Amino acid sequence: MANGFPFGVGFTTVDSADLTGGGDGNRVNVRSVAQLPFGDRTYSRWFDPTVFSRPARGDFGNAPKDVYRGPGIHSWDISVFKNFPVSSESRIIQFRGEFYNMFNHTQFSAVDSTARFDAAGSQVNTRLGQVTGARSARVIQFALSFKF
Repeated sequence: MANGFPFGVGFTTVDSADLTGGGDGNRVNVRSVAQLPFGDRTYSRWFDPTVFSRPARGDFGNAPKDVYRGPGIHSWDISVFKNFPVSSESRIIQFRGEFYNMFNHTQFSAVDSTARFDAAGSQVNTRLGQVTGARSARVIQFALSFKF
């Protein structure tokens, strides 16, 4: 089990405006806390997308490096095996089962974190703050080996 990594939010404009002059980088403006409490996070709303606004021309923005925490990992990997002696202790048949993400919890892996603003300053990316990827589902593998 692990908490999610911290992530930032970037932005683009649909009108390709050069807001800083000279092509220097800038950040989105953040008006409030974007991170939602743990119980309020859903697949379609991992953080609050309404707190972001387009910076004005000449404004470098105020967003910190890390705005929200991404999805964490809660995965149980289990391995079981049984040795069966065959006519003596030196010959063994081993049956092994390995289970990755044993309880098959959904493991989100990515969130859309790029705001897109039109010329009027409205945020037009409808997927901002939504989960966009998941890790592998349960994987089971069995093996049988003979040792002599």
